[in-house]
Amino acid sequence: MPLSERSLALLNHLITIDCNGALDREQDDLIKDAFAKILSSGNIYKIDDIEKWLDTCQITNTVVAERVLNVAHYQKAKYDAKNPLKMAHDDSCGCGGDC
Repeated sequence: MPLSERSLALLNHLITIDCNGALDREQDDLIKDAFAKILSSGNIYKIDDIEKWLDTCQITNTVVAERVLNVAHYQKAKYDAKNPLKMAHDDSCGCGGDC
């Protein structure tokens, strides 16, 4: 499932982050808020999708790119821990055997 347009819009705001060295608190909060908004709006993402987005977008600062990926991992793990019941896709035919 690719990233939704709302998710991409939130992520594209992160392209404008510019820092020399370490991120300041405001920049770090911007990254955290983007992922919190994505998940709170019901949009789920895969880390692979975030990595692909990072490869295609214009973030050239490795500090920003690494922080985006770290926050994506953290927020997803936190979200998954709060929502342990997930529907699993059942590929069997229902007879209990290997069809």
